Amino acid sequence: MAIDKLRADLGRLREEIARADAGDRESLARLEELAGQVQRELDEENAVGDPAGLVDELEEAITGFEARHPNLTAIVNNMLVALGSMGV
Repeated sequence: MAIDKLRADLGRLREEIARADAGDRESLARLEELAGQVQRELDEENAVGDPAGLVDELEEAITGFEARHPNLTAIVNNMLVALGSMGV
């Protein structure tokens, strides 16, 4: 199920954020904020309030991470796929 995969990816994302280089704290904090937004939506069993906006923000948050944080990039990409399969 896409929601279960998304929940698992959120956990993995938070683990990777905790292990990431402290030099990217501002970007990582933004990514954590977005993960929290996704988590709240899942916990409240609501449809994502602004699905296109959330997807855009996640995509923007990983811009520049590819080289420095390939695991973070892969996890966020997985989350985007899961959101897409949910119609977001």
